[in-house]
Amino acid sequence: MIPILEINSTCIACDNCLYICPENAVLKNKNQYAIETWSCTLCNFCVEVCPVDCIKLIEKSEKTLFAG
Repeated sequence: MIPILEINSTCIACDNCLYICPENAVLKNKNQYAIETWSCTLCNFCVEVCPVDCIKLIEKSEKTLFAG
């Protein structure tokens, strides 16, 4: 399992996470936000500044591809 941070639909577009992320891993498209998994270092700064607690640590299953 791979831990990642995910922003859910309760986001109020306050931009706090966007400004605090030291890796610029938070992406904004209009009023929708996402966290770039490959840039995020799981520092949790975004989680700490979120006023509505919409950023959660979740576990994603890792998929392995086999070529033959």
